[in-house]
Amino acid sequence: MKKTNRYVLTVHSVNSLCAGMKRIVFTGKDLQPFANTPPGSYLKLLFNQFGEPVHCTLDSKQKLLVRTYTVRHFDQQHQLLTIDFMLHGGTVEDGPASYWASTATIGDKIAVQGPGFSKNISQQGDWVLLMGDLTALPAISAQVEALAADSQGYVILAVEDEITDLRITTPPGIQIIQIKAEDHHALASALHDIEWLSGLPSVWAACEFSSMRVIRSELDEQFEIPRSQVYLTSYWRKGRSEDQHKIDKRQDMEDYSTLR
Repeated sequence: MKKTNRYVLTVHSVNSLCAGMKRIVFTGKDLQPFANTPPGSYLKLLFNQFGEPVHCTLDSKQKLLVRTYTVRHFDQQHQLLTIDFMLHGGTVEDGPASYWASTATIGDKIAVQGPGFSKNISQQGDWVLLMGDLTALPAISAQVEALAADSQGYVILAVEDEITDLRITTPPGIQIIQIKAEDHHALASALHDIEWLSGLPSVWAACEFSSMRVIRSELDEQFEIPRSQVYLTSYWRKGRSEDQHKIDKRQDMEDYSTLR
């Protein structure tokens, strides 16, 4: 991501989606680069070293905290950009972006960088399987809504409490399954509870670090899905900060690549 791709966004509206999740719609100038980004693209919210939102052009020597979020939707006509925030904890120490989102009001400003591009689900499979916890809901939603109308498959979400209105528009052949987020085995266990469709699946999953590793192990060892058909990532790790998680994630990727 280029550091020059920086914008100052203004909060246009704030709404609660469900317990623990808030939708914030932003407006801003010169947001055209977001118009042609693929589903699941992201931006980085910028905070100073004290966890306070940055509002304008930065001193190049200023230490930054960056937090990555999926762009849920971009309205090109009205230049409105939507981000869904998972809320956790009630202080800056629990996460600067989550805390900021929990207190954001119309007119608040924050600087961001982007857009950045994540790997989406493979288009080469016969059916699709998307999995994740609440942190992955925005990315999953964006990808599902971009699927072909005749797509078949499943979305499996691990949630604390069932969400009655997910606000996802899905093709008729996509079944959404909500499971209880009991532990880091929950999503992997759900792989054995669905009826596997004929042909080769394309799998995309994002969740907590330990959950991701269990899913990966199941797909490799129990289902023998070719790695070319699978994209797995972790968005967080229990008991670790975002910066610590990045280190863990990088090491895990290096270790896993040696097994190929």
